[in-house]
Amino acid sequence: MEAVGLKLPDQLSEDELLRLPATWEEYIALVDEAPYTIQFLNGELIMSQPTDTHEISVGMLIWLFNNMYIDQPDYRVLGSNVKIAIPGYDSDFNADASVVRGPSEYGTTTAGAVSKARIKNPEIVVEVLSKSTRKFDMGEKLSYYKLIPSLQHILLIDQTRPFASVYSRTGVPDEWLNHDYRTLDSVVRLGTVELPMEAIYRKIVF
Repeated sequence: MEAVGLKLPDQLSEDELLRLPATWEEYIALVDEAPYTIQFLNGELIMSQPTDTHEISVGMLIWLFNNMYIDQPDYRVLGSNVKIAIPGYDSDFNADASVVRGPSEYGTTTAGAVSKARIKNPEIVVEVLSKSTRKFDMGEKLSYYKLIPSLQHILLIDQTRPFASVYSRTGVPDEWLNHDYRTLDSVVRLGTVELPMEAIYRKIVF
């Protein structure tokens, strides 16, 4: 697979996170063609391959959020195909799920055109941790998510054991509170949203 002189592997293993230097133009040329997830941050392609267990977890979380917001038309639950832009940075992230309140604010392409494939104003983002993405999701990606002004909650879910970590913005600039949940009888809270751990892991066999 080639675009703008950059060659990518045809496939990735499930425990592999591949990072390659690239321009934004090279990223745009490749992102819709690769058979795995490609993200972009500060001149690097960041690539990974989700597993079926990962996607089961994502599907359950999207279902739970949709149930929470079913009677609230201002809220919409999005899957991972919509990119999330970080203000002030050349970036394109895939959250496993996100929640937007009100109309979407769309990102732009390098040519300045509005792109409905990119949003700038999620209220909640969700990441399901995997062996390959855990370090990136809990490190760099988490720190950049916190730069999004609209974002109020970041939910990290482990797919290999009962564990959820929530970061919630406070009223103090740049201050976030972190709460971890480690048992199936816990209830994960993101503001007024309550997600029982038992429901999150209902389809997962450890």
